[in-house]
Amino acid sequence: MSGDRVVLERLLGGPDVAWLLQRVRRRIVGACDDALAGDDALAGVVTLETPTPEQRAAITRLVGPPRRASSLRVDLATVEAVLRRGPWPPGLADAVETLTGPVVDRQASRRQEAAAWNAARDVLAPVAERHGVAGWWTSWCAAGGLKRAARAEASRRGSDPSPQLAAELVGLLAEVLSALPADEEPLAVLARRVIGDAHALDADRALGRMAQAIVGVAFASSGEATVDQPSLPARDLWAAAGVALSAVSSSVICLGVPGRSQEEVEDRRATATATTLEAMRAARMPVILTLDQVRSGGIAPLAGDAVVHVCENPTVIEVVADRWGRAEEASGPVLVCSYGQASAAVVALLRILTGAGASCRYHGDFDWGGLRIATALARQVPWTPWRFTAADYLAALSSGHPSHRLTGVPAESRWDPALADAMATAGEVVEEEAVADLLARDLLGSAT
Repeated sequence: MSGDRVVLERLLGGPDVAWLLQRVRRRIVGACDDALAGDDALAGVVTLETPTPEQRAAITRLVGPPRRASSLRVDLATVEAVLRRGPWPPGLADAVETLTGPVVDRQASRRQEAAAWNAARDVLAPVAERHGVAGWWTSWCAAGGLKRAARAEASRRGSDPSPQLAAELVGLLAEVLSALPADEEPLAVLARRVIGDAHALDADRALGRMAQAIVGVAFASSGEATVDQPSLPARDLWAAAGVALSAVSSSVICLGVPGRSQEEVEDRRATATATTLEAMRAARMPVILTLDQVRSGGIAPLAGDAVVHVCENPTVIEVVADRWGRAEEASGPVLVCSYGQASAAVVALLRILTGAGASCRYHGDFDWGGLRIATALARQVPWTPWRFTAADYLAALSSGHPSHRLTGVPAESRWDPALADAMATAGEVVEEEAVADLLARDLLGSAT
């Protein structure tokens, strides 16, 4: 059903009636937002105080002379009736949209936009479910994490932070998460292999921060990471997923690690590493190896009946090295320090040392972070506890070793479930440094 556009323009299209069209349009928009019927929204009277003579004349042409001299009161039902029986049968709402453009249903638009953001979020659903982070991911997105990441990426690209851009980011994140855990792969190499851009996972990129946050939950069991404030340092978060920030920056502190014999090494890199290790072992001094050096081929696996011990804190290495250096007769231990969350270099070294059947024993801090670090390492290298059970924790407390209050989010101790229970009950932290002397006696016996 159409109308006479020329007459409609003459009645409602001029500047002197623009105020009326604006009022009606606002009512239509409000009706869309409140899900009201259009007829209800356009009922009642609109008033214009202190109208100009031209505005008064325009309304007179439309509905007749106003009753008041000081203001204009226009009954919308009267305007509706005039239009329907005259130039514009579709009515007032249609007339306003014809003259001023379509009115967007903002409520429907918001629903569509919300659906688009949810669709972007759900791109990760299958991978998130496999890695056990689906609940965290949904909560993180609901808290605005995905929209913040999309805004950051849009700013970098000079585009708009749309749900489509978010879906692209989440798709790339799904590819990264599907490629993990890696096998001691540098971050830039992983980014280039999976995404085609060596810098895509850098910390100054939105995707890099998203990946770092979800990796912390999936592999480091942090449970508290956000895109802006990860719960652990980046090195530790990525290391838990088998990724090194670089082959040079990833390192490991160790003591007593043997180098291969000259007959076994094949190139200069392996020879350099083997020579360094043997020299430092003879001097009974710790050494720091980069991931490249660990991979050089210069490290000798331990015999099947040997044991490599792992500590969390470098103080233990210092204490053991000092005692070993002063001992007259003492067989040398093989001790590796994870230095918090085990780096790619730590994991690679332990896999080499235990490759011929040697066993691995682990000790760490008696706090929730220490349990998470131990759990993350166990996913990559099997180990048995080294004075790291409930009995050891309670013995440390009863022996008067320094402690302080235990805080933070509780963690599991799957190698000894009673340990986490005992820690929760006692509510005390025992740091590894407090029992360093006891650990040194384990490794060096009476020689200490």
